[in-house]
Amino acid sequence: MTMPDERTRALVWAGGFLIEVARDRSLPVALRRRAVSIARHFPTIEQLGGMSDASYPTRMGPHLVDPASYPEWAASCSQGPLTYDIRLGWPE
Repeated sequence: MTMPDERTRALVWAGGFLIEVARDRSLPVALRRRAVSIARHFPTIEQLGGMSDASYPTRMGPHLVDPASYPEWAASCSQGPLTYDIRLGWPE
């Protein structure tokens, strides 16, 4: 069973991974565009913090934890975590 902290960490890391893929010019443009498209609808680290609130309705079972409690998760993302401020351009 996945614990709330494991689920949250996976989401933080996945958001960071989408940034890495979108910015890696050595990858095919189609793959980078797909990463940008997914990132536009993927929860940001700020949204994950809001979803960790016990009053947030969820159908995922146990709630998420606030990623702010684990700053090392965001720090381990080489391009940083996915945030409201990230602007990923459309790869050409």
